[in-house]
Amino acid sequence: MKRLCSFLVCLLIAGTARNAAAQGPRTDTVLTTKGAVTLITCGSPISTFQIGDGKNADYDYRIVDGSMVFVRPIVANPRPTNLIVREGDNIHYMILAFRDKADLAKLKYALSKKSRDAVASNAGGGGTLTPTRPGSGDSGGRQLLELPAEDEGTLISIDTVTVSKIAEDFGRDRKVNHQHEVKVDGINLGYAQAMTLNNMHYFCFRVRNKNKEPYEIVKATLLHKEKKDSSVLHSMPLLYKKGPAVIAGKEDATEVFVVPSKQFRKDDEVLLVLQSGEDKPQVVLYVPVSALPKYMVTK
Repeated sequence: MKRLCSFLVCLLIAGTARNAAAQGPRTDTVLTTKGAVTLITCGSPISTFQIGDGKNADYDYRIVDGSMVFVRPIVANPRPTNLIVREGDNIHYMILAFRDKADLAKLKYALSKKSRDAVASNAGGGGTLTPTRPGSGDSGGRQLLELPAEDEGTLISIDTVTVSKIAEDFGRDRKVNHQHEVKVDGINLGYAQAMTLNNMHYFCFRVRNKNKEPYEIVKATLLHKEKKDSSVLHSMPLLYKKGPAVIAGKEDATEVFVVPSKQFRKDDEVLLVLQSGEDKPQVVLYVPVSALPKYMVTK
């Protein structure tokens, strides 16, 4: 009987080892270091990215193009903590740790490969629009079929501590211009204000969730549409975001987005696109450049 039990245990261990080998090596520790960012890429859009209990103040991160994350320490000696990433059907539970010195190769992590469906959907190229566009406040909204990829070459290094404080103060103004507001499936998205500071644009929006269930902002994209070529949308790289990723039912929140500064022309438009779960429509707000401060607009 003992020999039979030992034999069964050996079979179980061997089977587990074969399954682990078939799945390939899994990342269990993500390293960060001073003066550099850690790059995490995923094959599917990221729906959850949580450091610690979600209120960790040792690290800063931003999600780019939905499936790529930049992480960096913002204190001298950040403490190790857990990191949870959900992308597509995969959930990754890892440890986020700091090293005084780390090779570049140890600062890049690929959690999964891009699925075939994702590759096929991205083969179409730049962003396209449906031909119809209802008036302001229409519950239908014009939907974006595809969003252009962000231009990584325009990303700049920022002092996230300072930018965070500025964004927090800027977001305290809760007024919304109802002329620039859209309502889609119980979600009201309205433009509040904008400003330029230190070569960066700050855009403030108000999101009101009139539904009972929470509304999760999986991805937010700021776009620039030029009048001279309205068929093309230009992505504005997101340098920093201030505001909750999940808005409770019957609650509202202020969302501040920071992007590199650029000049807009008269009759151009700025678009904010909020994406939630797969079964929920995009919320798209069109803001005419005429609503922005005059110093942000060229003649």
